[in-house]
Amino acid sequence: MGITELSVDLTDEQKSLRDTARKFFSDVWRPASIKLDALPSAEDVIKEDSILWDVFRKTRELGYHKMTIPQEFGGLGIQDPLASALLTEEMGYAASGLAVGWSVNSSPFTYAMLSPDPEVQDLVRQYCDDTEMKMTGCWAITEPDHGSDWSR
Repeated sequence: MGITELSVDLTDEQKSLRDTARKFFSDVWRPASIKLDALPSAEDVIKEDSILWDVFRKTRELGYHKMTIPQEFGGLGIQDPLASALLTEEMGYAASGLAVGWSVNSSPFTYAMLSPDPEVQDLVRQYCDDTEMKMTGCWAITEPDHGSDWSR
């Protein structure tokens, strides 16, 4: 398919997803992001009683964490790349910092689907069932004297 054959017309379902996501992320993520940005330190942002966790819990309660995860793992199985892009765009527009944090939190579980190990795959199912933010993911990309942390 060439670029001239690409259709950017949204279906009614895609428009509905975009509009619902836009309202949620604008109403919930944006104000929370402003409050989080005003905190004095990163430690305050991740404290147990931080608004960050309330926002991420609300996001999970709506199922945004499992939208593109296949149904066999407990996800919603949305296979529409444009719908996924629309959702990501709305997250980033409302609060880019939270969008990155959300991605860091969720991507390890997306990768876990690729594992041949049933126990690792079961972590994905647990993640899909978790609406209370008991399971969080992370990226281990900096370590003292290794990787991108070359300044020490």
